[in-house]
Amino acid sequence: MFNTTTDAELTGNPIDEVIGSTIHYAALTSAAKLGIFTALEEGPKTLDELAASIGASTDGTRAVADVVAVLGWLALEDGRYRNGPLAERWLGKGAEYDFTPALLWAYELTNVMWDLPQAVRDGKPAQSLWERWADKPEAGRDFSAYMRIKSRLTVQSIVDAVPVPDGARRLLDLGGSHGLHSMAMCERHPELSATIVDLPEALADTGSAIEKAGLADRISLQRGSFLSGDLGTGYDIVFLFEIVHNHTDEENRDLIARAAQALRPGGRIVVLEDVRGEQLDAHNAAFSLAMYACSGDRTYSLPEISGWLNDAGLSGVERIALPSSVSLVVGTK
Repeated sequence: MFNTTTDAELTGNPIDEVIGSTIHYAALTSAAKLGIFTALEEGPKTLDELAASIGASTDGTRAVADVVAVLGWLALEDGRYRNGPLAERWLGKGAEYDFTPALLWAYELTNVMWDLPQAVRDGKPAQSLWERWADKPEAGRDFSAYMRIKSRLTVQSIVDAVPVPDGARRLLDLGGSHGLHSMAMCERHPELSATIVDLPEALADTGSAIEKAGLADRISLQRGSFLSGDLGTGYDIVFLFEIVHNHTDEENRDLIARAAQALRPGGRIVVLEDVRGEQLDAHNAAFSLAMYACSGDRTYSLPEISGWLNDAGLSGVERIALPSSVSLVVGTK
C-alpha cells in the first residue's frame, strides 16, 4: 500500500489501496513475465547480473525488483537479489505447485480488464479471448498452463466425485485443454478411453503430457471448436468442465443438446462450474466479472444449468458439492 497520510480516518482510501495495489500487481506480474524469478533460481545476482540475465535495462530491473522485494517475493541482501520466501514456496521448479503460470495469465488478464469500461458500454468486449489468442498464441498457451496448475489443486476430488455409469468405456472431454481430468479418469478407470476436443493453442502441450503419463493409446486429441458440428456418438460420459461461463445461454443450450446426442442411453453429461447462488458471493461475483471482460459472458445458476440439461432430454439432474468454489452438475440420458 501507499502511505499518503497518517490520518487514521483516511485509512483505506483509494490512493493507498487501489493505486498501491495496482503497482504491486504490475510489479509482480511483470517480474514473472520478464523471467526474474526464473533467473534467480540459479542463485543470487547483483542488479547488473540480473538485468543482463533477463535482457533488460538496469534501471527498469531495479524498479520492478525493489517493489517485488518489498512484497517479500524477492530479497535484497549485500547488494544481491535472490528469490524470497514467497517465491521459494509458490514459484519455480522447487515448489510443490509452481504458480508461475498464474502470474503470467494475470499479466495477460490486465490487458483484458483494461478494456472493461468500453465492454460494459458496448455489451461485450471488442475481442473474445479466442480472437485475442489468434493474434497472440503465447497468451493462449499461458492460459492453458494456468488452467493446468489450477486444476492440479482439485483434480483428485473431482475424479472421486464423478458418477461413472456402469460399464463406461468412452469419455468425451469438451474444452479439456491440459488433459488432466481425462488422464486422471483413465488412470482411475482402466477400461476408459477419452477424446479431448479443444482449440490448437489450448492443446499445445497436452500431447506430450499424455505421452509422459503413458496414456497415448487411450487418449486422443481433436483440435478445433466444439461450438459447432457433430460431436460423434456412443459416449458414456461427456465433460463440460469450466467452459459454460465462457459462452452465452444460447451457445450453452445448443452445446449441451449436441453433447446429449453424443451420449448413449444411460450416459451422463457432467458440468463442472462455479455455480451462481441466490445470494451475492465475493468469489463468484469477481469471477463472473472476469468472464464478462474476457468473453462477454458470466457465471450461471443451478436452475439455468439444469434447464439446459432437462431441455436436452436428460433427467435426474443433481448438484454435487466439491471442496472448492466449483460444483458438478450431472444429468443422465
